[in-house]
Formats: sequence, C-alpha cells, structure tokens
Amino acid sequence: MSKKLTSENLVHQMQTINTVTSGSKKAEKIQAEIKDTYRSIVQDMPILICSFLPDGKITFANKTYCEHFNKTYEELIGSSFLSVVPETKQKVMMDKLSALTPDSPIQSHELPLIAPKGDIRWQRWANCAVFDDHGNLIAYQSFGEDITEYKRKQKIIFKKNRALKLYSECNKIIVHGKNESDILNKICRVIVEQGNYRFAWIGFADHDKAKTVHAVARHGLEEGYLDNLNVTWSDTLLGQSPAGTSIRENKPVVSKQIHSDPNFLPWKEKAHKRGYLSNIALPLSFENKVFGALSIYASKEDAFSAEEIKLLEELTNDLAHGIMAIRSQKNVRRAEKTIRNERDKLQNVVNGIGEGLYIVNKDFVIEFQNNIVRDQFGGSIGEICYKSLFQRNKPCSFCHMLESIKENCIKQLETDFLNQKHYDIIFSPFQESDKEIKSVVVMRDITEKKHLQAEAIRVGHLASLGELAAGVAHEINNPITGIISIAEILTDKFHELGGDKTIPERIITEGERIGNIVKNLLSFARDKKEGASPVHVKNILKLALELVEKQIAKDGIDLSVNIPSDIPQINARSQEIQQVFLNIISNAHYALQKKYPKLHENKILQINGEKIKIGKKNYVRLTFYDRGLGISKDFINRVANPFFSTKPQGEGTGLGLSISHGIIKNHGGSLWFESQKGDYTKVIVDLPINNNRSSLEKI
Repeated sequence: MSKKLTSENLVHQMQTINTVTSGSKKAEKIQAEIKDTYRSIVQDMPILICSFLPDGKITFANKTYCEHFNKTYEELIGSSFLSVVPETKQKVMMDKLSALTPDSPIQSHELPLIAPKGDIRWQRWANCAVFDDHGNLIAYQSFGEDITEYKRKQKIIFKKNRALKLYSECNKIIVHGKNESDILNKICRVIVEQGNYRFAWIGFADHDKAKTVHAVARHGLEEGYLDNLNVTWSDTLLGQSPAGTSIRENKPVVSKQIHSDPNFLPWKEKAHKRGYLSNIALPLSFENKVFGALSIYASKEDAFSAEEIKLLEELTNDLAHGIMAIRSQKNVRRAEKTIRNERDKLQNVVNGIGEGLYIVNKDFVIEFQNNIVRDQFGGSIGEICYKSLFQRNKPCSFCHMLESIKENCIKQLETDFLNQKHYDIIFSPFQESDKEIKSVVVMRDITEKKHLQAEAIRVGHLASLGELAAGVAHEINNPITGIISIAEILTDKFHELGGDKTIPERIITEGERIGNIVKNLLSFARDKKEGASPVHVKNILKLALELVEKQIAKDGIDLSVNIPSDIPQINARSQEIQQVFLNIISNAHYALQKKYPKLHENKILQINGEKIKIGKKNYVRLTFYDRGLGISKDFINRVANPFFSTKPQGEGTGLGLSISHGIIKNHGGSLWFESQKGDYTKVIVDLPINNNRSSLEKI
C-alpha cells in the first residue's frame, strides 16, 4: 500500500539513511552513494527540499525549491536559507533549529516565507539535524510544502463557522427572548464575543424633525463612543454614516477602511482612538419599513466577507421579525394583564372571605381552589377532590355535589373531620360557558363557633354550680358553726371532768377545715372585680391546694411544695393567679393519673419557688414539675393556643392554659413549658416582684 509523501516522511527517511550508513569508511562510501541516489530521486519531487550548513549556507536545493523561489541552483548554493525568511521570523527559526539534538533531531513548523514577487507564502517545513558519531552538528536537511491555499481556505472556513455559530447563538436569543431590551443587548454581546468584533450597537430611527438615531443596546469596547455621536438617518452630512445610510436606503452599508472613508469623516477620529478599522451597518426592517439598524465595528480593515454579510443580513432580518413579534404581542399582553388584574382582584376577594372555596366538575376534578383550601387540605388543581383533599378512595359519604348539580339547587350540611374540625359545607351549582354544570363548594370552619357554644353551655353550668355551691355553702356553714360550738362545749366539759379531749378537739379541727374549704369555694365561685395588691404566692398556692390536695392524696400522688418563706411579695389579683395554679395542678393531676392509675414511685408532683433575675428585673418563679405523660415537641408550642388540647375529645376544652397564659401575661410575667414525651413536664410561671400597681388596675 502506498503512503502519501510528505515533508515529515522524507525527514524520517533521510534520518534513517544518515543513521544506518554512518561509521566506517566503507559505510561512508555507501552513504555517499545512497545520498547521490536519493538526491536524484528527490530532484523532481513536488516538495521543496534543501540542505544547509549550521551557518545557514545552502548546500543542496531540488528543482521544486529552485522554481518556487525563482532562482537557479547555482544562485542558491552558498546563499543563506534565511534570505527567504522574513526578518521578524528569522530569530524564531534559528531558535527552533538550535533546539535540535542527536536524541531529538527532527522538528516541524509552519511559517511565512517571502515569495519571488515579494508576497508572503505560508509553508510547512520539516527539519532534520545531521550529527556525526561524536554528536557534532554537520548539516540540516529541510523538506517543505506550500500551504498558502490551505491556510486561505482554513481561514475562510473558520470565518464561515464563526459566522454560522454567531447566527445560531443570536437566533437562540431571538427565539427564547421575552424582553426587547434584553434581546437587543444580548445580541450585541454575542456578536462581539462570538464574532470576535470590537464593538456592536443597535439604534432605532426616531421620526422627529432631526430624524435621530438613538442607541438602544451596545456591547464591546465603546469608551464613550456613542456619547454625543450625533447620528441621523436624514440625507445630510451627519446622515452619511453606514448606520444612517442603511436606515435611509434599507440596505447593508460597509465601510471597508474607516480612516479613508469620506462618509465616516465626522466620526473618524473617535473610531481611530478605539481601534475601529472597518464597519458594517444593516437595516432592521419589517414589511419593508425600516425602524433601526445594527452597526458592527471590526479591528481589521475589510473585515466583512461576502459570506459574513449574507449571514448578518439574515440575522438582522430575524432580529427585526423577533422585535416586531414582541411588539405585536404588547396589546395581547396588555389585555392579558387587565384580565390578570381582574382575576387577581377576584382571587383576593375569594381568598379574603375567610372560608375555603373550590370548584369541581361532575367528575370530582378540582378546577379552582383558594388559599384556605390549599393551606388546610392541600391538593392541587386537576386532582380528584376526595383523593387530594380528604385522602379517600371514593367520594365522601357526606358529599351533596352531584345531587346539587342534578337538582340545580344549593345543598348545605354540617360535618366533622378526623382533625376534630367542624365545617359548614355549601354546594352551589353553576353553568359555565362550555355548557358544563359545575359546583362551587364553600367550606366554613365552624370549629370555634362550636367550641364557643359548648363553652357557653359550660359557663352556664359553672354559673349554676356557683349558685348551687353558694347555696350549699350557706347550708353547710350553719351546721358546721353549730358543730364547732358544741365541740368546744364538749372540750370544756371534758376539761372539767378530766376526760379525753382528743375527740372533741379533732371535731373542732375538721369542722374548721370544712369551714375553710367552704370559704375558699365561695371565694373562687364569686365573680369579684378585685384590684391588684401585694400578696405572697405561697398564700395563693395554699388556697389553691386546699381545694384539691385531698383528691391528690387520695390518688396516691406524692405532692411536695418548696417555697422559701422569705420569697418577696408580688402585686397581683389573687383570685386570677389562684385560677392559674389550679389549672396547672389539675393538668398535672390528670397526666399522672393517666400514666399511673395505681401507686407508683414516680407518681410525683413538685412545686418549687425561687427568686430570679431576668435582665434588670426581679421575678418570683414557680416551677410545677410532674412525671406524667409529657408533651411531644410537635405540640409544646401550641398547648397555650385557644381550643387546643392534648386530651381526648370530650375531656378538655382547650381553654384552660390559654386563659392562664393571658392572665400571667397581663400581670407582666410569662408562662412557658419544658417537657419530654412520656417522661416529664415542667410548667414555669415567672411573675415580676416590683410590678406597677396602677398598670395592673387597668388590666
């Protein structure tokens, strides 16, 4: 199989000859014969071949080399090979040759050489350094080929590819762009960066008296070039620039050499300072109406080939259509904006009614839902309502949607959900423009209403119980007073007779205890409008415990109270603070009973008091600690919310801690929790020591 003959192939062959024939005199003779034969072979080869000494003197040149440089063999022999190398490249050439060694004797490169007519021709050369047995440089053998045409075509292909890439990138911007200004500036940027141009700008033609061209986009090395550029598209001196002319005549205008273009005279100096050597302007035209121009500046003279101009024309045509397409959509967008505004108004109204609202078709597909439905139930438009909103596999049993559509009337119902929420649901059928009947479903959360109703009933019961307690207390007080009086008489008698006074004294003690309980019960049931006054928390806690300590002891709860006797007083409404303490103790009692129905070593409730300082203020802190059920971290921040309860439905209203939190807050203090589910709960109450009495009176 034949192998393409190149300068590199010949170099390697020559190196082989030099290597295998070096050595003895006989070998040298063989070498000389081979070289003579080789020279006769390469003489007519279409590749430039020469040999030269280390000082550059040519010792051999084949016929092709002589013809290429238009010199005879005799003229070349003894002359320097550097004579055909441009002065600027001679040092580079010698440096490359000097770098060759016995271990690395071959080197190739491309360089421009001076042709006989004085023009520069590009050539690719392969050089082989010849060394003797001692490593001394003997000569150089060089093989070259003219690649000027290859370089020219390569340059054309490069420019075409660059222009095509530029065209492709710009069209992507046009296709995907939404904002006119953004598109124009990106186009200028891509033209400069991808097209390797110096500067690009886009100007729109004004229809004012001066027919001004004002810049709307730019990119590249500008340095204030467009400032006070004063370009017009009128047929005047300032209208002869490529940009002005292209707008006026609706055709591309090229300035191949700005410095010698008379039409560029008003702007030539500014262009020269910025390295602008050539310029092209292309009109932005739509339906034969020009509205602007794209102007591109290059750092080379005559930089715009016919192929580039053609692609740039197509680019500006696409750009013009893209701009007009965007502009033609403005009215549509304006109308859409109006529709959106009206829709948003309606959306705000629907979201602001405070009730969940969604629209479904007869197939239970959600076509609209407001924020309340989304936030409370989730779900999305296009999903099945009973699946996405209520996590069911079939329509809800309470749903009247199909019935309301069929009967074309409004249906209403009340129902409960698993989240213990109560809802009033209204189904309202309506007919859309597509003739399909759908239903607007309104869901009103009436949970609070239900709780308030239940609380009103409970308050009524409490009021009745209060009245009953007051009546019973009066009925109890009279007999107790009599019993105590009789017991005192018996004590005196036993004292006189010398008998055992233990029994009558115990009767007196228990009677007085019953009297105190009745007194506290009356005090707690009575709706007193008391003001704040200095009081010891220890005394308030004592009154609260007198109402519940018997039941606590009966249930086997180990109660311990540790409040220092010297703890400072607070300004408070005693009855309200007593209510808070009772609520906290009641919750602890409940949690301990649920966890330990029988006796247990951890069935404990500890109440500790101390004086603390928060910032610059002094407080009394009471900590209620129980080893009951505990509160999960998911609920710890919600337990003081109104109507929130961790107790099963029917065992709590969810108002106790909320009311307690409000009372403590009104006293200038804080109520907070520490807990671990299944282990313990701490309720911490901080009340200020030096509270302002006058501010409490206004609570």
